Amino acid sequence: MTLVENFVTKVIAESSFEELDRIYLANRVLALVGDGVFEVETDQDDLIELKDQLVEEAVRLETIEDSQAAREILGADLMDLVTPCPSQVNRDFWDTYAQSPEQAIADFYQLSQKNDYIKLKAIAKNIAYRVPSDYGELEITINLSKPEKDPKEIAAAKLVKSSNYPQCQLCMENEGYHDVLIIQLEAITELFVLIFLVRSGASNIRLTLTLMSTVFS
Repeated sequence: MTLVENFVTKVIAESSFEELDRIYLANRVLALVGDGVFEVETDQDDLIELKDQLVEEAVRLETIEDSQAAREILGADLMDLVTPCPSQVNRDFWDTYAQSPEQAIADFYQLSQKNDYIKLKAIAKNIAYRVPSDYGELEITINLSKPEKDPKEIAAAKLVKSSNYPQCQLCMENEGYHDVLIIQLEAITELFVLIFLVRSGASNIRLTLTLMSTVFS
């Protein structure tokens, strides 16, 4: 099976897209990766592994530059195909939350793994060990899952003309925002935003969440 065909099959299985959307999805992938990937074969069967292979093909085809930031951006664009829109994420979360808060959080966590925001493959590279202390057992982790920032990308980011939009890296305006030059480590961060609406004198707090596309310089 070709790489594009297999990836599209997985997207349909893991999202609200249907078989009728296959041609549309294939063309979306070609637009992101390059037409030259159309005939590439694969023996991969895992959605994230297929995404990673598509990213490497885009580098080979020179559709994107050979940089960590460009890889992250394209990978996030591809996984956006299996990520519901923010309104749907909110609706699903609160519908489930009304029945089971634990299940609502578990479902959100599962989505974050499925779309590769929580990068399990990268996290597996971390080194962790436990040591006793006066305050109980501590877990010390050596974080190997995130690469060092590329000096070339840092230099390019300094040349970008500053803008008042978005107003900050964690502001709501980052939702769906996309800027190649200022992104360093995470092209799109699925941000779990908690807005606390507290009534005066009330003890209960209502959480409003959204799935956001956020850039970091």
